[in-house]
Amino acid sequence: MHNKAVIDLKKKVSASRALYISHVEAVQNVVRLHKGSSNAALEEISALASSNARSIEEFLSAETVEANLIFNDLQGTLSTHQGEMALFARELRQRFNASIEHTKNISEFTHEFLQKLLEESRRLGGHATQVDEIQMKTIAEFQKAYEVQSKSDAEQLIADMTNLVSNHIRRQKELVDARLIGLRETVIGNKTFLDGHVSSMEGITTDAKRKWHEFSMQAENDAKDSADFSAAKHCRMELLLQQCVSTSESAIKHWKRVHESVNEMGSHHVSTMVSLVRNVSDSNEQHDTEIGSTRASAEEDVAKSCGDIIQLVDSVSEQERGSISGILASNKAHADTLEVLREDHSVQSASIEQKAVDTFQQRYMDYEPSGTTPIRCESDVPSNGTIESLRAMPMESLVEEFRENHSYESFQVKELKPSLIPRSPLIQLN
Repeated sequence: MHNKAVIDLKKKVSASRALYISHVEAVQNVVRLHKGSSNAALEEISALASSNARSIEEFLSAETVEANLIFNDLQGTLSTHQGEMALFARELRQRFNASIEHTKNISEFTHEFLQKLLEESRRLGGHATQVDEIQMKTIAEFQKAYEVQSKSDAEQLIADMTNLVSNHIRRQKELVDARLIGLRETVIGNKTFLDGHVSSMEGITTDAKRKWHEFSMQAENDAKDSADFSAAKHCRMELLLQQCVSTSESAIKHWKRVHESVNEMGSHHVSTMVSLVRNVSDSNEQHDTEIGSTRASAEEDVAKSCGDIIQLVDSVSEQERGSISGILASNKAHADTLEVLREDHSVQSASIEQKAVDTFQQRYMDYEPSGTTPIRCESDVPSNGTIESLRAMPMESLVEEFRENHSYESFQVKELKPSLIPRSPLIQLN
């Protein structure tokens, strides 16, 4: 009974184990399926990201070539502008150096002219001083001579009024005429010197006017040339700056177009990636739901199997408790039987001992066969099949059979058989 229950329990445990293994394999298959779908989605995402990156790289490469052309054009324009500015600055420097040289020549000529005027003024001042001194000396000499002559003439005039009056008038006239002639000559010399000086100053002034007119005309022409050159260069620079501005605007528009294209591509890529991620998330949610349902089913089956096993164990335990109770009762009856057997054995042993004393009164007698020697009775050893059949029998049948084979009457019957009386060594062994 117990072996059958154990076998049933093993079968139940094996069936539960197989069921659990099947559920686990189903869960593992579901996990592998969703793993394959997730890996495929991720590979698709990776391939799409790689394709998007390559397309963006190709697009940026193409736009980089165009942008490089635009910026090379802008750089060439700026280089040309820089060269024009350097040439313009060099030409302006040369023109300013020429103007400075011309102004320097004008300043040197003006300085020489002023120096000549200063020298002529000094000569004129010296000459005027000298003429003034000569005139003052002449006037003083004339006054002194006139006074001396007047005094001598006055003295002689008193002596000879008549003769001397006419002579005095004539000498006075001659003296005055001589003095006047000297003064006239001096004045004529001064006038000649002043006329020469004036003519010299007029020549210098005329030369200075001519030089100044030439210088002014050349300066005016240089100024006009510089103005025309500056205007032409300004127009050229305005044109170059306009080209730079247009090139910059073209570059800005191109960059805006590239930026919008990249943003559009990025938005498309992001939307695609979001859709794929949403699909992966939905797949993961479905995976989670399926795993939860599979786990719930496995838990339900395991719980049911465990309940069956528990019920089986409870029933086996109940049967074992009943069997143990029967065994304990059988053991108690067996103990009572053994006690009775021991008492009977003691009585029989005492009787046998008395019989032995009566029989063997002489200790070392030669053995003479009498023909009544008891034969040794060996107990039959049961075979393996008998043991297995006994193990398969219920405990109640074994107890009943034990009681039938070892009853009190059987012991009394066996006492009558001399062949079943145990020997002394056997008594000692028991």
